[in-house]
Amino acid sequence: MTVTTAELGTGRLIAWDRQARRNAWDLETMTAIADAIEVAGADPDVSCIVLRGAGDHFSAGDDLQSALEADSAAWAATMEGFQRLTRVVLDVPVPAIAAVDGVCVGGALEFAASCDLRLCTDRVLLMTPEVGIGLVASNAGTLLLPEVLGETAARELLLGGEPRDADWARRTGFATELVAPEALDARIDHWIEVFSRTSRAAVAATKVMLNERFGSLLGEAMDRESHHAMRLFDEGDAKAALRAFADRRKG
Repeated sequence: MTVTTAELGTGRLIAWDRQARRNAWDLETMTAIADAIEVAGADPDVSCIVLRGAGDHFSAGDDLQSALEADSAAWAATMEGFQRLTRVVLDVPVPAIAAVDGVCVGGALEFAASCDLRLCTDRVLLMTPEVGIGLVASNAGTLLLPEVLGETAARELLLGGEPRDADWARRTGFATELVAPEALDARIDHWIEVFSRTSRAAVAATKVMLNERFGSLLGEAMDRESHHAMRLFDEGDAKAALRAFADRRKG
């Protein structure tokens, strides 16, 4: 996986490229993305951050091949990697824009929910498949998804684990905007121009106020999710699902 940054006017693009695996993330990738977000946020000339997967997909979420090889300590580090992504994107003092095309799955979807805007294409495929592989949401998804989608849609997504399409993303409010893939770049440029006209200090203060309404709930949600993710990782359902994944890859 390659993580790169680029200037887009006053915006900073952070992109990841592992197209052969639909841009699935391992711990190294998540760490590089989080580091790049922090660097961009510390630059006084940056008005917003755009987060995007290369090619046709945002991210397939956790790299299950890495999970197959993980012990409990490595799995705990992976959970912390996901949670750090959410913390840094909430803490960064400028708007974070998730440019979501193609698949946006699991921890990547939960990460997108923590961004300030989600510019989605009409070919997005959204899913939180954790319950189907004996696991749970990892990076405050049980708090942020009800905030973004509403309680009913969040429970449908998290408890059912079924894929949802662009129309669902529009109806539930996951998508700030929904556009054709060829229009995504223009909408990114539009929002960069919008944020270039705002006061960075005022935007930062507004983000602080928006996030402070969670109080201790964010940390408590992450602690609960870490507890259950670690507990379930060593149980039979998750082990069997990961073995089945390995067998499919061999077949």
